[in-house]
Amino acid sequence: MALIILITSFKGGVGKSTAAANIASKLAKTGKRTLLCDLDFDLGTLDLITGCEDRVLFDVSDAVSGRRDVEDCTVKFPSNPCLFLLPAPFKNTDEVQPSVFAERLKAICDKYDYAILDTPGADSPTLAAARLCADLAIVVSTHNPASVRGAEKTAESLRESGLECRLLINCFDAVSVSEDRRAGIISMIDATKTPLLGVIPYDRTLMFAQEKGVLADGGEFISSKAFDNTVQRLTCSDTNSRPVPVLYGVSKVKRKKVLTK
Repeated sequence: MALIILITSFKGGVGKSTAAANIASKLAKTGKRTLLCDLDFDLGTLDLITGCEDRVLFDVSDAVSGRRDVEDCTVKFPSNPCLFLLPAPFKNTDEVQPSVFAERLKAICDKYDYAILDTPGADSPTLAAARLCADLAIVVSTHNPASVRGAEKTAESLRESGLECRLLINCFDAVSVSEDRRAGIISMIDATKTPLLGVIPYDRTLMFAQEKGVLADGGEFISSKAFDNTVQRLTCSDTNSRPVPVLYGVSKVKRKKVLTK
């Protein structure tokens, strides 16, 4: 059975799809069969972010409805053979019944070691379905005040339905925190009332690379190691009794202030 992980926030524009794609890619790099599933039926972009839009023939709705075999609907990556993508429909025409959709989606996910479910930036039928079959939710937030508020509301709603939540801080800018222009890490944890999973630093290189379907992999991306560490904490993999760094890639200026502000 797969560990099914929901990537979400009721606030759009926080980098959910970027986080989902890179977390899935890093999980697959460890040799675990990982399914990346795009449940944003209004504006799915995972095929663009992963650079496989020209190879998409069928989608997750085809697989869940049984119109096509799952194998026909999943996109495979020769450079990362343990990674599989179920893309979102190009046009949202299907009515999603959350309980039925969740049951069938879970049956698909359980054929893998991990399943990463990317969701739209609002409460929706596909998010309701994802909540029913997920084992864990990762709530994504930047340190923009509106984003933090969105993460707070999202985590509160998910916890009410019994789903365990973890906070992923994305596009973290240590300089703006040290200059008292943005909230620090502890403030965000307190505001969202959600345990921290990881901190992904603002990565201008990744921002442009993903427009070409390139994920964070290699030394040119300051976010690459941060995603590695996030996955290591997520999977509780062997760390030789050493703590996994949270602030890797974050500017070293005034680190105490970045944490406690």
